[in-house]
Amino acid sequence: MIPKEVFKFFADLIYDRSGMVYLEKDYYRLESRIKDMVKLFEVEDTQALYWLFKEKITPDMEAVLNNISTNNETFFFRDIKPFKTLTNFVIPELEKVYPNDPLKIWSCACSSGQEPYSILMSIDSDLPPKNFQLTSVDASDISKKILEKAKSGIYNGLDVQRGLPIDLLMKYFTQLETGDWQIAKKIMNKVLFSEFNLLTGNYPANKYHIIFCRNVLIYQDVKNKSDVINHIYSALKPGGYMFLGNGESLISIESDFKRVTFEGMTIYQKEKKATL
Repeated sequence: MIPKEVFKFFADLIYDRSGMVYLEKDYYRLESRIKDMVKLFEVEDTQALYWLFKEKITPDMEAVLNNISTNNETFFFRDIKPFKTLTNFVIPELEKVYPNDPLKIWSCACSSGQEPYSILMSIDSDLPPKNFQLTSVDASDISKKILEKAKSGIYNGLDVQRGLPIDLLMKYFTQLETGDWQIAKKIMNKVLFSEFNLLTGNYPANKYHIIFCRNVLIYQDVKNKSDVINHIYSALKPGGYMFLGNGESLISIESDFKRVTFEGMTIYQKEKKATL
């Protein structure tokens, strides 16, 4: 049985590093992860792991903590509405304001890569070719381990069965001898993956037309949500759009975002450029 002080120590440590909140009622979610670290660091028990982290946290130890503490549940075209809203409304609207700009998109909690790849497959299949040529996607996550899977573009049978239409599987994936599936190079080469902490990272100013920040703020408290939302606002170009996850909202968050609804899908827009 893991002592409560050990649970609290790692819950506080995770909060300090990533902002993810584990309340006492959520400690059960940490149990298997703490036990996995005991095996990984080859220490005697959870108490020994506790003292190992209490004494000194090396960069490798911090990376492991980030890897085990984040929720990497994701799948292709998770909640199809955002991707339809992207191609049917957001990109056409942005092209009116930025007709000559290459569209810059950021998937800022990309996990194992399904979101940025879904974005690009949507653009390639639903919009004229010129749109795809003008689009690139930056994708980031706090977990180095999950980014390695994302960069490989290789997914097992279960991965491609979750949310990915069969026609897109046939169009954009090649089955390997192992039975796994690899996404097409023309999609992979449009994504630049990098490690990024949404709480402590240096956000660019006025860089992106579109930012996807889906299903990550639900694990943050109000203060951290506000900080991330306002950083995202600054990172967007005037008139740019932010996508949140299904069930996420800006309730209790002070920000300058304007709420926009398209065919039942709520997204958020930064103030537009002033017109002369």
